[in-house]
Amino acid sequence: MGKKETADIREYYDGYVGRQVNAGVNERHHRIRDLTVLHGLRDGMNVLEIGCGVGTLTGLLLKEIPGGRLTATDLSPASVDQARMRLGERSNLVLVAGDSTVKVPEGPFDMIILPDVLEHIPFERQPFLFDQIKKQLAVTGRVVIHSPDPFYCEWLEHNRPELLQVVDLPLHLPGLATEIDRAGLAILHFQRHSIWMDQPDYMALALAHKPSGAYRTQPQRKATIVDRARHKIKAILTR
Repeated sequence: MGKKETADIREYYDGYVGRQVNAGVNERHHRIRDLTVLHGLRDGMNVLEIGCGVGTLTGLLLKEIPGGRLTATDLSPASVDQARMRLGERSNLVLVAGDSTVKVPEGPFDMIILPDVLEHIPFERQPFLFDQIKKQLAVTGRVVIHSPDPFYCEWLEHNRPELLQVVDLPLHLPGLATEIDRAGLAILHFQRHSIWMDQPDYMALALAHKPSGAYRTQPQRKATIVDRARHKIKAILTR
């Protein structure tokens, strides 16, 4: 993302603040919050939200981790200012205006959340972002990504292009999975789901570090319930 393009995107989202404020907290934000809880968000965690906008999801996340810490960042300074006005000063909240494709805040973070932001980052900048996420993610940490369904994005591009934002990319799973794997991360969960439409209009992924010790030793077959029952019967018969 060149400097001019970054400036254009920043300017677009500075001008998008009013729409986000008027939209308020809706079903999409609640769904993302629920996904973070499903994938392990717990009180006391150190959490990073990339692409916080005006703080709509941020407020929901703070309720889940009153004893934790949340760092929320956005490319748009105007959005971050609005989030600060919305949420006020809190000891467990750090709001940062900055470009996460240049620098991600220092971790380690127990969870890194990308709520409908990855599709707004040009493809050529995504490898650096995933490298930074890998670097700042705690050893047992999780990454939760929520984005529009790529097939829905392509439908919009051909039928309702006026609904798309300044950068709105279809993130098809094969290409995304390749980049995730290259960065040293693994997909734990993938789903497509519907929020506003009668067909899937969003998708979600949960990521973790690749298991470093996996299959470095001879894998052993896990005992089944039947195996354990047979072992118990054999032990009884040989007494």
